[in-house]
Order: sequence, then structure tokens, then C-alpha cells
Amino acid sequence: MDPTTLFSYERHVDSRSLRGRTLLVTLGAYSDAGDSQQLIDDQLLNSLSSRVVGRLDMDQVYDYAGRRPEVTLQLDHFSDYEKPEILLHEVTAADGETFFLLTGPEPSFQWERVASALQIVVEQLGIERTLLLQGFPAPVPHTRELPVTRFAGDPESISVRRTMPGTFRLRAPFTALLTMRLAEGGHEVVGLTVHVPQYLHEMSYPDAAIALLGAVTEEQGPLLPIESLESQAGPVREAVTAQIDAQPQLQEMVSGLEARFDRMITSGAGKEVPTADAIAAEVEEYLASFEREDEGKDTEDPDGPTPPESLN
Repeated sequence: MDPTTLFSYERHVDSRSLRGRTLLVTLGAYSDAGDSQQLIDDQLLNSLSSRVVGRLDMDQVYDYAGRRPEVTLQLDHFSDYEKPEILLHEVTAADGETFFLLTGPEPSFQWERVASALQIVVEQLGIERTLLLQGFPAPVPHTRELPVTRFAGDPESISVRRTMPGTFRLRAPFTALLTMRLAEGGHEVVGLTVHVPQYLHEMSYPDAAIALLGAVTEEQGPLLPIESLESQAGPVREAVTAQIDAQPQLQEMVSGLEARFDRMITSGAGKEVPTADAIAAEVEEYLASFEREDEGKDTEDPDGPTPPESLN
């Protein structure tokens, strides 16, 4: 099927006048730990000058029945239908640099066609570097700098070497395919994944978005504002610290993660780089913790300590 008919520019936009060296992608994947992508979208679109310049035809690529949009039933009529959209925004940074931001849910269908359509857009806009941003729940403590690992179509495209050591087989998100297809087309594309503490990944965690925006600059992207995110992050840090300090079991858990992090996870030169076996062991331990929780539900003391509400 023709990929050129899948993406369209807005009627008021002359695509020939659009130019920018960087494309940021926050399309949904199998996770958005800490609401990282949502926080970044809100931060950039609400603090910088922007406009929608194009969109994908969602009726062709989205599974409405599988991921039903929300709508409000108000007495005798419907309102506030949350239409799913994959939008291309033109954004102007504080220093005047123009870049583009692709937002929306992960496409459900026609991945190859979507990737081809986006490659055409990249070429039309003169994009020199595409950066993919997302969050992943990981066994790391909130008391340390959040690691941001990198992947790329061509490893030589990575500016800061903070990659996952070893080889892993996993279920692919659309962004993995997009990375491969853009690289095959000769385009620079780098993925940035922030590791979010697994005990906080279901809540909005501004520190995760801050770490990703810092990594964007490290990877030759535009300089992006983080002031409003910092103002949000302070109260969240204080609330998390207060709730963990109130429960000895949570303190013990965080202390264990701190010890492992200090041994294994590096955020710069001169520290020990974790092995693939070590990372696999951490992931296995994290998954096994869910099984132990399920097994203990029937036997645990109903009056015993439980994680605070905001940490669930």
C-alpha cells in the first residue's frame, strides 16, 4: 500500500517551508514508565511555541476495539470523546531553533507502511537526527541519578556511550522497527530509555522526564526547558521520601537497590559496567517479586505494613 497517502500535512501548512534538524518521537510503546512521554509532551507543547503541521490517518493504523478511547456519557448525551491522534508538531526552542515532535499512541497496524511514511517525512523536512524517548520500569533506586541507556540503528550515531551490555531478545515496540528502517534509509536515529524505579513507574515521576530531556541535549538535540518539571519534581521527591521513611520494609527495599546500583549501574566513566548476566538476574528478581506477592496475598497479615498509596 502506498505510504504517501498515510500521512498528510495540515491544510494551512506549506510543507515546502518546513525545516528542522531534529525529530523527537514520543510515540507510545509497551510502557511509559513514570509517564515520561506524557510529561515531556506537556512540557514542550505548553512551554514552547508550537503548532500541529501534520498527522497520520488513524482509521488505518489504530485498533479502536483493542484500545477503546474514552467518552463521557452526560445524562442523555455523549461528549468529550478522546480521539486518538498521531500528530507532528513544529516546535520552536527558546534559542530559536526549530525542531519537530511526533506524539500519540503506538500504531496497531501497518507498521512497515507507517515506518515508510515517517521516513518520507524525515526526508522532506531535512531531519538530520531522530531521537526516540521512552521510560522503562527497572530495579533502580530513586535516590540515585536515573540511568538513560541508548540504542541506535548505527551504534556510531550514539554520542554518549551508555548502552545495555549484552544481547537480549524481547517483544518489539513500533519504535524498534522505526529505528531499523530509518537507519537502513541512511538516517541517524538514536533511542533514549530512562530507567524508572519499578516501585514508582505507575505514577507521574518528573525526574524521569528531566533525565530524558538532559539526554536529548547530550545526543546533539535542542536545549530544552526543564524549569516547570523541576518545580513538579520537588514535591514528588519529598512525598516519596516521607512515605518510604515511614515504612521500614520500603527502607530496606530501597537500601538493597542502592547497594546493587552502586555495584552495577554506571552513569559515567570510571564505574563498573554491569554484565548481561547481572542485568538478567536483576530483571528475574524483579519479576519474581510479583509472584511472591501473589502467593502471599492469602497468608499475609491484613494489618501488616503495605506500600503507601502513591507508590503502588
